[in-house]
Amino acid sequence: MNVLGLIAVDVGGHPSACVLRDGRLVAFAEEERFVRVKQALGYFPSRALRFCLDEAKMDLKDVDLIAFGWDATAYRWRFPLFLARSFVSHRLSGRRSRPRLRAPGRPSLGSAVLGGVRSLVAFQPRTLTEGIVLGLRDAGFGGGPVPPIVFIRHHLAHAASAYYCSGFDESAILVFDGHGEENATTVFRGEGRRIVRLKEINIPHSLGWYYSAFTEFLGWNPNEGEVKLMGLAPFGERDPEAEALVRDVLQLTEDGYRVDADYLFYGRRSYGKFFSDAVVERLGPPRGRDEPLTDRHRAIARAVQDRLEEAGVHLAGLATRLAGSRRLCLAGGVALNCKMNGEIHRRGVAEEIFIQPLAYDGGVSLGAAQVVAAEKGDDPRFEMDHLYWGPSYGDDEIEAVLRSSRAAYRRSPRVGHEAARMIAAGKIVGWFQGRMEGGPRALGGRSILADPRRPEMKDLVNDRVKFRESWRPFALSILEEHFADYVKQPARSPFMIMAFDVAEARRRDIPSAMHSADQTTRPQTVSRKTNPLYWELIDCFRSLTGVPGVLNTSFNVKDEPIVCTPRDAVRCFYGTGMDSLVIGGFILDKPA
Repeated sequence: MNVLGLIAVDVGGHPSACVLRDGRLVAFAEEERFVRVKQALGYFPSRALRFCLDEAKMDLKDVDLIAFGWDATAYRWRFPLFLARSFVSHRLSGRRSRPRLRAPGRPSLGSAVLGGVRSLVAFQPRTLTEGIVLGLRDAGFGGGPVPPIVFIRHHLAHAASAYYCSGFDESAILVFDGHGEENATTVFRGEGRRIVRLKEINIPHSLGWYYSAFTEFLGWNPNEGEVKLMGLAPFGERDPEAEALVRDVLQLTEDGYRVDADYLFYGRRSYGKFFSDAVVERLGPPRGRDEPLTDRHRAIARAVQDRLEEAGVHLAGLATRLAGSRRLCLAGGVALNCKMNGEIHRRGVAEEIFIQPLAYDGGVSLGAAQVVAAEKGDDPRFEMDHLYWGPSYGDDEIEAVLRSSRAAYRRSPRVGHEAARMIAAGKIVGWFQGRMEGGPRALGGRSILADPRRPEMKDLVNDRVKFRESWRPFALSILEEHFADYVKQPARSPFMIMAFDVAEARRRDIPSAMHSADQTTRPQTVSRKTNPLYWELIDCFRSLTGVPGVLNTSFNVKDEPIVCTPRDAVRCFYGTGMDSLVIGGFILDKPA
């Protein structure tokens, strides 16, 4: 059976597509890489699905079913009833149980409720179906019949994307994000091909919205700047006022947690969309977008992150107990918080953990397709050990771009060795090879590489290439054979999605590829099997320097997606302070 997986049409950012043939993943891609708009909010994945079908050598008529990772059927009656009951229940309980924290005046419905009301129309089955059909026409599939469309519950799609890709034969599954329909956090058990829902915690009790609210309070765009909050947190000192607030906002309970919605959703808001004035009454004014960061901001970031880590460990333990398993799969946007993931691992909550590297909504197209494939008798399970499912370009295509760009280039038969020597000599190198990786992290397909031994390299890459804040840390790509020598409590980590404490004796080896405030790194363990050319580069660097890893960051600049095509790479190379570009079998050097 051929299944086309999709997520898009006003559901959120990260529209994507994938194709499964007889349960096996053939191609996956995100629309942002093709349209060059970060997250591609509001786009239909026209180009992504066209690529996936071309890669699978299919036309739309060859597709048996379209799986969409949002349950439009919930918006006929289930979600409207839930929304009404939730708001009324909160209003009644709030008046009886807690003091008024906002200024007098008419209470606000809050952005969550207003957004829910708008979604009642936008997410109706007929509306979403029409959007998908029109998107397919826009992608060039006009005239013929559209395959049947199956709507899959959002958290089930997240759960499937993690469990079916884990290689486990049974596991607890924890999904937490902003929300999927009414769900904010869900626990499942996977066994064989079956996935069974065990527990759900519904909006407004959302860990994703909790974290986004404070992301916005600290002056960054919610649903985008969360990685900045996570990176800033280790620089903060403990602050009793901030810690008291986050404990009031996010309350852990024996059976899960609850969020005090007056702080985030239902209260009056004069400063932001995601947090109410009650937060300002407790913490003072929010940070302006261009305001310098202060110790107060750092302390708030630390308190918010620490509380999320406490919640993550608590919920992971709850999930494993409910599922009766010592294995754990994580998915949903909150699972991109690698510091929280590292704490779950350090606490020994589970013996084995798989975190879906496509944990955010972009990965839902894959999970939805896997759910449908399993329901129709295919076996979609496999052990995900790489994310190289995007486009690739041969040397003829690359050279045509280089010629049309009038770029000076040379051909090299040993690009891995030459790149390693350039990095060891202190150059910042763009690396464009093979199929594009999916997900938010560059994994050696579309990467910018530098020498992790040089303490100044972090500032150089941030300032000359990425054009972002100087305190933002970088990750380490390290040969999997040497990983255990460099971190405490090593575990398989091919996707840069879990933070590890760097071993004291190795910190001097990789100062620019670890977080200076807490001496952690979020590594990619590089396998010779899954990316032999990238492994060869790092191994050559090891022969030259004694260090079996390189600083790796995504091949893009601030506020842009990772590059997709050779032309994207050339444009980014000449628009930044990179020294050299290694693209296919060619090398471009800038004058010294």
